[in-house]
Parts: sequence; C-alpha cells; structure tokens
Amino acid sequence: MLRAYSRPIVDAMLQCQEHSTFIPVLANSFANRTDEVHVNHAERSNDDSKYDIWKLINLQFDLLTSMTTFPLRLLSIMGGAIGLIGFLFSFLLIIMRFVYGAEWAAEGVFTIFAVLFIFIGMQLLALGLVGEYIGRIYNDVRDRPKYFIREVIGVGSEKITSGNTINWTKT
Repeated sequence: MLRAYSRPIVDAMLQCQEHSTFIPVLANSFANRTDEVHVNHAERSNDDSKYDIWKLINLQFDLLTSMTTFPLRLLSIMGGAIGLIGFLFSFLLIIMRFVYGAEWAAEGVFTIFAVLFIFIGMQLLALGLVGEYIGRIYNDVRDRPKYFIREVIGVGSEKITSGNTINWTKT
C-alpha cells in the first residue's frame, strides 16, 4: 500500500495509543472522504510473501475485533433466536402431547432438546450482553477523539484543534 494522509488525519492517528491498529480503517474513521490513486508496483524479487496463512488469519481477527463489536451483537441475536426457538419448540411439544398422547413425545427426549435450546439460547444471550459491555469499555479505553473542531465562527475567537490539543488565537 502506498497512502498519503493530510496532516490533521496523521495528527489524529498519532493521538491514538492503540496496540493493534489497522491504519487504513483508522484513517478512514477520521477522514470525511478518501481518494485512492493506483500505483504500479514492481514485481517481487522472490515470489514468497512474508504473510503466511496464520499471519493473515491473525490480521483478519485483529481487524475484526479492533474495529467493531458486531460479532458480540451477533452472539446476542443468535442467543435470543435459539432461546425463542426453544420456547416455541416446547410450546409445540405441549400441544402435540395433548393431541397425540404421551407415547408421541418419545418418553421426554424432545422435551430435553427444548429445554437445552432454551438454556443454550439464554447463555449465548447473556454472553453477548457481557461482551457488549466489554466492547463499550474497550471503545472508551481507546480514547479516540470523538470530533475535531477546525474553527469557531462568530464568537470572536478562532479555535483550531488537532485532536485534543486546543490553541486559542484572538482575532
């Protein structure tokens, strides 16, 4: 990759004290718009990349876990869905037992499955909610600047900021 960033974006990225940072995504989170210029690179002198399959998998997990809490939310959604399926299945079992009798229920095997679905769904839902809290803590600990003020108009002062550093100049 060959990339160029404006000075305010570089200053904002330098303020982030994160250990595992995927630079293009971090820069795009601070930039309003991005442009890309394609560059013709020379062929490699040897055909082997320094990234083997495990390094690529680690890079993908770094990217996934450092930029979003969506997998945690997906875990909560899946847990809620599995728990709901368990409740619906148990309701269906109760109806079928009244309609077809005790012999139909395979001596309680289906009931065990329904209860298992309910408990697994509840555990996944609880795990996802705990993960959501941890994800929110992680977002707060990263201490990324939430906004940048380039200038204030109409107050009689100009406020130029680079991240969290504010310089006041009287106009």
